[in-house]
Amino acid sequence: MSKKVLTYITGIIISITLIGAFIWIFTVDADADGNIPYEGNETYFYLFLGLSITGLITGSISLKATNEKGDKISKKTLLSGLAFAVMFFLWRLSVSL
Repeated sequence: MSKKVLTYITGIIISITLIGAFIWIFTVDADADGNIPYEGNETYFYLFLGLSITGLITGSISLKATNEKGDKISKKTLLSGLAFAVMFFLWRLSVSL
């Protein structure tokens, strides 16, 4: 895959995730404290979680590909970016627990 194509795909995924999340946050019915109830909103939570993880993976691969020479992304860069995304996700998961 070309670096330029991956960069465009990453930008589109992250833009859709952020814009969709902000629109949904401002239109959802929150309680008096401003908390969004989980019940009834599970689909949206899972959708934004999936889009965020996809954006994290493509973004980390794209970030690792910036140091590589040439226009194509190698298997080493792909695995390195994927490992970076997994480590970052596990770190954030451990901090939140």
